[in-house]
Amino acid sequence: MDTRLIQTAVLGDPESDEPVICPEDPEELDAFRLEHEANTWWCGINLPGGCGRRLITRRCTDKICHFAHVPDPHGSDSRLPCSRRQRKDDADHLFIKADIARWLRQQNIEADLALSEPLGSAVTARLADGRLLVVHLDTARAPAWDDEEVWEYILGPGCLISPDVLAQRGHAFRIRMEGRSDRGRRFVVAGIQRAGTHTEWFDLANLKVTAGSITTVNEEHSPQPARTPAAATGQAASGQRPADTSSPSKATAPRAGEFRPPTVRRLDSAIYEQAPGHVKTAMLSVQHVIDNESLDNDELTALRAAYGRGQRWLDQRQRRRATVIAQLRERVDAGKDPGGLARQAWDLVDEEDATDEDRAQVKAIQQQMQRVVDERREAEARRRIEAHQAALEAKQRAARERQLALDRETARKEQEARIARLKTLVPPVRGGLKRAAGNGEMRTWQELQHKTGARGLKGLSYEDRVDLLVMVGQKTPPDEPLWSVLLIAHGDQEALAMHRAVAAQLGRDVPENDGELIAQLKDQRAELHRLHR
Repeated sequence: MDTRLIQTAVLGDPESDEPVICPEDPEELDAFRLEHEANTWWCGINLPGGCGRRLITRRCTDKICHFAHVPDPHGSDSRLPCSRRQRKDDADHLFIKADIARWLRQQNIEADLALSEPLGSAVTARLADGRLLVVHLDTARAPAWDDEEVWEYILGPGCLISPDVLAQRGHAFRIRMEGRSDRGRRFVVAGIQRAGTHTEWFDLANLKVTAGSITTVNEEHSPQPARTPAAATGQAASGQRPADTSSPSKATAPRAGEFRPPTVRRLDSAIYEQAPGHVKTAMLSVQHVIDNESLDNDELTALRAAYGRGQRWLDQRQRRRATVIAQLRERVDAGKDPGGLARQAWDLVDEEDATDEDRAQVKAIQQQMQRVVDERREAEARRRIEAHQAALEAKQRAARERQLALDRETARKEQEARIARLKTLVPPVRGGLKRAAGNGEMRTWQELQHKTGARGLKGLSYEDRVDLLVMVGQKTPPDEPLWSVLLIAHGDQEALAMHRAVAAQLGRDVPENDGELIAQLKDQRAELHRLHR
């Protein structure tokens, strides 16, 4: 499993030298994907260790977003083994090559640029007049300062120069890399290092290639010539000042076609820095020069081309804004999560070149989203209240059920204890009634308690007496009267109801008429007396 978090790639194909950096933030990655929706990303062979396979972006929230290789469904090997490392600076040589090419092109200087082996060690530019400019990037090896083929060196990030060489040369040109991953690229900043001072850094556009040297548009940064001991001695002896070789003479002055007007430089820098307000200002300056100054054809062509670049850049941004707003509207109308599109749209209409119409659209979408959020919040609040009420009712219902179960269990135990207590009274009651039958007598409950000595007979309820008489009569043969007839001494309603209840539980038929029942009870008592004499 590949656990590398690769952050750089090239666009278009495996042999491309157009680099790009994967944004680390998920929302920035959403914008990056939208910007490059028509492009493909590759683990290019111009990247150190690149294998030439296609890459995709991985959107992560628990780690940085990154590129990953597209799985091969056929399991075939790629053209080269991949030994990439998870560094965001391993494409710097490609960014440097692109910026150097742009820098020369903006000066109308033709050059063939190449990447030296090993990859990342140097970028070379062979100018049309044969001069070789080398951007030295190998931090482990010093440039060959005495190489006669090299016209000029520019030192890359981390490349050191010895104090002796710097003192001999008087200065060294340097570059460093800056940029943000959310823009998907890095860019070159130029500098001049002099002995005993800190490196002065400035825009690469301030450097200018002339027929004899590299100088700066801003003279305060122009490199000072090296002083040899002999020259210093001669100066002291003669009192003369040494010749200034930092600025080109008339003989070495650039041709008109090589000169890039400051207005164009400002416009290109504004585009490069993604600053729409500065782009508009620079375009106004370019248009003012076109309308009010005398220009030759080459200058007019260059200015119009620059103005066109600026307009195309602004148009592209407007199309991107329109696309993002349309996609955001579509997702919101469909009730889908807008994801990073919302944040991207807010940022886009917050920029200076956004139109009032775009801002109004995004504001309306924002209000719609807020309404949806409010409705969801209200629905969620209702759901929580309903859930709380349901939980409370369920809790109360469960409590009632537990209490009912407890009551049933208590009643069951009490019933078992009651039945057990009544069972202990069955033998003495049956025995007492048998003796009464043998003596031809009847018994009341008080007399039965007194005769048997069973204290449990005292205080029995109506239900207890019925259940006790049922137990006593369970073994009575069906053709014999129940023992309970001896206890029904009176024809009151309670006594009759008790006999009916006992008879019903034991399956005995009794008359519905009270008079007939009283007569039946009298006959059955007489029969019991006869059977047990």
